[in-house]
Amino acid sequence: MTWYPTPKQELALQTTADEVLFGGSRGGGKTDAALQWLLYDIDNPHLRQLVIRRNTTDLADFVDRARTKYMPMGAKFTGNPTTITFKSGAVIYTGHLATPDAFTKYQGWEIHRLLMEEVTHIPTEALYEKLLGSVRSTVANIKTQVFLTTNPGGQGHEWVKERFRIDSEEHAIKFEADGRTRIYIPATIR
Repeated sequence: MTWYPTPKQELALQTTADEVLFGGSRGGGKTDAALQWLLYDIDNPHLRQLVIRRNTTDLADFVDRARTKYMPMGAKFTGNPTTITFKSGAVIYTGHLATPDAFTKYQGWEIHRLLMEEVTHIPTEALYEKLLGSVRSTVANIKTQVFLTTNPGGQGHEWVKERFRIDSEEHAIKFEADGRTRIYIPATIR
């Protein structure tokens, strides 16, 4: 089955911002866009990506959807939490930030792309920023990027709203802060 992005998904997938927040109402296609985003550079055997949710059990739906999309491409799913390995050698790891020290599991990693599903479930910006320290690349031609999805609400709603300067859910907001570009793209069912 061929997948075609909506205009908002296309904007989210084409942006070169360092941090992308694709958030808004249910049914806006956030996870579908994220699954497609993870395929960029998938033929590079050095590509390492990480998908995070607040709790490991919250990843079940994401992993099921990833199986449907990636298994026909020859991807192998192993372990718990799940590791997805592509024929090229590229890998997608899954994990959690359930405890204040959970980020330490990823210290020293070189994560080229970080996807956080339901980022407003992460209670503090400090916990999010600690994980950002592992988003880096020594591999030529792989640009690091963070892709965040969320519905409104959750423990971290306020810090996410402030970090991405969300004052309205009607338009995209792109800006630079701390040497990184950030963009908020509203995902709506319309």
